Amino acid sequence: MTSILTTYLAREILKTSCATLLVLFVILVSNALGRVLAEIADGNIPQQALWPVLFSESLYLLALLLPIALFLGIIFTFGRMYKDHEIVVMHACGIGYRDFYRPVLLVLIPFMIVCIYTSLWLNPQVLNASRMTIDRESNLHEFLQIKPGQFNQSNNGDLVFFMESLSEDKLELRDIIISQAGHSEMIIETAKTGRQTIDEESGNLFLVIGPGERYEGQAGDNRIRQISFAEHGILIEKQKKAVRLRRNSDQMTPTDLWKSDELNRRIEFHWRVAVPVVMLVLALLAVPLSYIAPRHGRYGKVGVAILVFITYLNLIAFTRAQLEDGVIPVALNFWWVHLLFLMLTLALIYRRNRGQLLRRGSA
Repeated sequence: MTSILTTYLAREILKTSCATLLVLFVILVSNALGRVLAEIADGNIPQQALWPVLFSESLYLLALLLPIALFLGIIFTFGRMYKDHEIVVMHACGIGYRDFYRPVLLVLIPFMIVCIYTSLWLNPQVLNASRMTIDRESNLHEFLQIKPGQFNQSNNGDLVFFMESLSEDKLELRDIIISQAGHSEMIIETAKTGRQTIDEESGNLFLVIGPGERYEGQAGDNRIRQISFAEHGILIEKQKKAVRLRRNSDQMTPTDLWKSDELNRRIEFHWRVAVPVVMLVLALLAVPLSYIAPRHGRYGKVGVAILVFITYLNLIAFTRAQLEDGVIPVALNFWWVHLLFLMLTLALIYRRNRGQLLRRGSA
């Protein structure tokens, strides 16, 4: 009987939690899509980076929504059973909180695995790829502003180049003439074709040309040095922003964050760990919190549950701010908040079980 009951409760919790997750995810991703489109309209994000940025936003939201979805899923499931008197029958058969936690843990395990992997590893990787896409597409957008049939100047003013035509995809230049300034001697290069490329390490934009000829010499001097080359790369634009972004703590691996001595990186590590712990604590708290008195409505505890979640989240955010200011030691980090809500969980179970913890029956 216990295995049948465990399967039944686990199936109900899983269905309700997944439905709650889907509804919240669609709503928040729709809002995120609106924000990203607004950034694209303002020119802050290239149009080609829409899907990578939206995917990164979606994974970040998924990691945050998993705890609240499971929490509300348990509240909804047990709340319905209290209202339909199913829990009363279970209590009469000697089934108590100890038996209720078995199906909760069965659903919690896959949710925890997804949350841990998403929060600790996957989200930073996708965020890093998203920001590199933004940098690359921003460079491509600037490169596409080059006009064929006229002289163009690089952003730093060191290069003036002319091209006869562009390929259909606007990435390959043809019949190029380049003049480099800022040198003690005159440098002019000619090439049949050229293409833009971005260095993956530095994010710098290069123009790779060839085959072609390079002419070096002083103005008015008959001695001109001529060099033939098969391929030659010319720096068009340095992208310091791309290097800085890759050093952000939210894009680093958990191992690098843990080994780092910088305060913000240690805090980022504990923040990622806190998200799965929040899910575990809320899942334990949801079982006693879902109790509904006979005269109350089926969703009577939903408002209380949302208030508890908001309080939990605000305390976590407050603790992070205090950690960044050095008020709370990093060794303590977020554990005091988790312990506070664990004590609340034990207090509710103790009250419902009339002074006992996790006995088989409950009044």
